[in-house]
Amino acid sequence: MPDVAKSEIRNPKSEIMKLWLSKNSEVPVREQLVAQITLGIASGELAVGARLPSTREIALRYQIHFNTVSNAYHILAGQGWLEFRPGSGFYVRELDAGRVDDPLDRLIAGFVRAARGQGYSTDEIGRRLARFLETAPTRRLCLVENDEALRKILVEEIRAATDLDVSGIGLADLPGQITSPGVKFAAMFDEKKKLGELLPDVENCLFLKTSSPAATMKGETRPRPNDLIAVVSGWENFLLLAKIMLVAAQIDPDCLVLRSTRVKSWNKGLRAASMIICDSLTAKKLARYPNVRVFRLISDDSLAELRRLG
Repeated sequence: MPDVAKSEIRNPKSEIMKLWLSKNSEVPVREQLVAQITLGIASGELAVGARLPSTREIALRYQIHFNTVSNAYHILAGQGWLEFRPGSGFYVRELDAGRVDDPLDRLIAGFVRAARGQGYSTDEIGRRLARFLETAPTRRLCLVENDEALRKILVEEIRAATDLDVSGIGLADLPGQITSPGVKFAAMFDEKKKLGELLPDVENCLFLKTSSPAATMKGETRPRPNDLIAVVSGWENFLLLAKIMLVAAQIDPDCLVLRSTRVKSWNKGLRAASMIICDSLTAKKLARYPNVRVFRLISDDSLAELRRLG
């Protein structure tokens, strides 16, 4: 596994920890940390009362954001595996049934006991777990986009092109989703700076490129000079962008009809159009109309990346 960093972290005041972290894996680094530290505690490799290396020590060692490590430590503290001592750091907590009651934690502890009972070393269990986490596919995708109309279109495009279980949220709802296990995030490329400030593990977010006008128009038959072209969408910016692209392609603006599906009787007279251009979501409403052309907003390259997640 060439992309997996293996190392022992030694500190006079800290317990030795063996970690295998893959920054190229679809499993977030935060989740890799949580799983491996849990395994270390359950197996006894990290003794009760041992002080863990600081968040900055691990961050510097593995070239990851210290917020990622901090988030993992706080998750483990919330689950009862660690305790935080102000001014000192995080320590392995003595476990009892009243403190660790999460079903997944119990499964992990039971798995480690069973594996060691069959003769597997903690080192081997750690390597196998790291390999499993690295290769496990991500099938849950959360699309982050504040514009609700655009968000619905993007979610529909991804659902149509992949096997992923896709949901969409606004930025205000992001904090409640960050710790959801097994979730990969996606957003349009121009949101990278904004999300980088909100996500503790920005590597867990795939930033999507938009489809270029040339790619969108590729393969389409050019309308005749007097053909009526209808552009239909529930997202106002789609209407504007489509008009700009068509006029740039030397389509007479007088031949364009823009229709918002938010307006009553939006579909009146559409059958007179020789071509109807719409987004992926609106296409569902136009299934019975001839000559519908769907213009995707997400580039082919980004859709290919999303398919690889499944």
